Amino acid sequence: MKIIHVSDTHYGPYTSLSYLEKVVKKVNALKGDLVVLTGDYVHRTRRSVEPGIGVLSGLRARYGVLAVLGNHDHWEGTELCRTMFHRIKIPLLDNRHVYLTPEGIRNSPQCDRSICLAGVGDLWEDEVSFKKALEGIPPAMPRIVLSHNPDTAEMIDQTQRVDLLIAGHTHGGQVKLPLYESMFAPTQFGHTYLGGLCEGPECIVLVSRGVGLAGVPVRFFVPPEIAVITLKERK
Repeated sequence: MKIIHVSDTHYGPYTSLSYLEKVVKKVNALKGDLVVLTGDYVHRTRRSVEPGIGVLSGLRARYGVLAVLGNHDHWEGTELCRTMFHRIKIPLLDNRHVYLTPEGIRNSPQCDRSICLAGVGDLWEDEVSFKKALEGIPPAMPRIVLSHNPDTAEMIDQTQRVDLLIAGHTHGGQVKLPLYESMFAPTQFGHTYLGGLCEGPECIVLVSRGVGLAGVPVRFFVPPEIAVITLKERK
C-alpha cells in the first residue's frame, strides 16, 4: 500500500502554476495507491484559489485523493476553497473520516479489511477535533489522520488512538544555514516537528517539508519534497 503525500503547494507570487503541473506529473509517475494532501494550496491572494486548487485535479492514484485545508486556505477564502475541492471531486476530511476498503474509499468499513483515513481542521483557523474525526471507528482498526499543522499531535487524547499523523505546514524551515538550525520553525513546538519522521507523545508524526514557498521566495538547504509512505501488513 503506497501513499503519496504532498503538502504546501502555495500557488501564488512565489510558486508558479507550471511548477505545480510538474509536481502533479511527478506524483502520478510514482503510481501511488492513494494521494493525501495536507493544506496550504494557495498564497497571498484570493485569485490563487481557482487555479491553485484546480491544478490538483490532475492527480491520479488507484484509490483517489484526500485532503485537509491549511491556514492559508482559510485566509484566502474558506468557502471558496471548499467549493473548488468539491468541483474537482477531492474529498476534504476536516474533522471527519472515511474508510479505505479493497473496493476503494467508502463511508462505512468493510469487515476487518479496512483502514480509517481521518482528518482534523487547521489548528490556527478551524476546529481541531480528534473526537469527531475518529468517532465510531472500530477499536482495532488502523487509523491514519491528516492534519495541516503537526502541533495537533500534542492534542491527541490517550483514549483516541492514532497510528500515524501526516502533516505539513513547516516547510522544513525552508532556509537552513550551515552549522545552524533551520531559520523558520512556524509552530509552537518549534523544531520538534520540523520535518521528516518525528515522535509525538501518542504517535509517529510524518511532517512534509512541502513543495511550495511562503514567507520568502527561496529555499536553502531544504529542498522541496514529495513523501512516499509504504504500509506493510504486520505478520
